[in-house]
Amino acid sequence: MDDIINQIIQIDSVAFDNKKKNEQFLLNKKQEYENILLSYSNEKIAIAKFNADQIYKGIEESLSKQEDLQKEKIKKITFEIQEKYSQVEEELIQKIFNKLFVLEG
Repeated sequence: MDDIINQIIQIDSVAFDNKKKNEQFLLNKKQEYENILLSYSNEKIAIAKFNADQIYKGIEESLSKQEDLQKEKIKKITFEIQEKYSQVEEELIQKIFNKLFVLEG
């Protein structure tokens, strides 16, 4: 009878050890998968951040080019206005002098 009890105790002890080993194995696997998921998440976030930075730089470059084009347009229009003003000013002065000299003569 003692042999049977000893065998039951031994089987129970082996089963308990196996249970502990299995629990530890599962904990290790869980931790491994959590690390894999964290690594994957960090990698995807880094890629997304890089892509966002590239898009942002592209937008900044585009806006800068548009700003330069607008400045050039403004310079051209300003020059044309100044040219037209000078032309009109000369014609007006000429008309005024013509009228003054006609009135004197």
